[in-house]
Amino acid sequence: LILTKPLGPGIVLAGKRLKELGDDEYQNALNSMRHLNRNACQVMQKFNVRAATDITGFGLLGHLLKMAKASNIQIEVNSEQLPSLPGAYQLLELGCIPGAAFRNLKFVEADTIFDKSIDYNLKMLTVDAQTSGGILMSVPNQLAERILIELKAKGESTSRIIGRTLTKQDHAPWLKVI
Repeated sequence: LILTKPLGPGIVLAGKRLKELGDDEYQNALNSMRHLNRNACQVMQKFNVRAATDITGFGLLGHLLKMAKASNIQIEVNSEQLPSLPGAYQLLELGCIPGAAFRNLKFVEADTIFDKSIDYNLKMLTVDAQTSGGILMSVPNQLAERILIELKAKGESTSRIIGRTLTKQDHAPWLKVI
């Protein structure tokens, strides 16, 4: 699984409204939201990627849950690889959590296992409602590094491999965040 943009726009916008965020962090968030997904789409076409979505109001985990159920697979997310906007995690530390994140968490929590090492703030980052979020694509393992290199060459510098898909076992959760 490759994600092309950092998480946290909803958190950063809320932090700006509450005057808890500096102008630099706010400008970074605006720049991220203004950055179109055109380059990512071109790379997906070049490599014939068939499974992708843009991350929007349902947050990362909301969109992953929909993908998992539609494909009857389990998805494992490596929390250490999740990119976030500068200042987003610090805002979460201050308790700046938009209401949409709580609604998104309620939507996914019955179908998600969070590793005990995942702290509350990181959990809330995974359900932050995105405004003009990145593209999340599921790609064949043997192409993942090539696609990542191509994305970065096209200016998608924050693109990262954030997880993988697994065969769904009976009674296993749809999502697993490690």
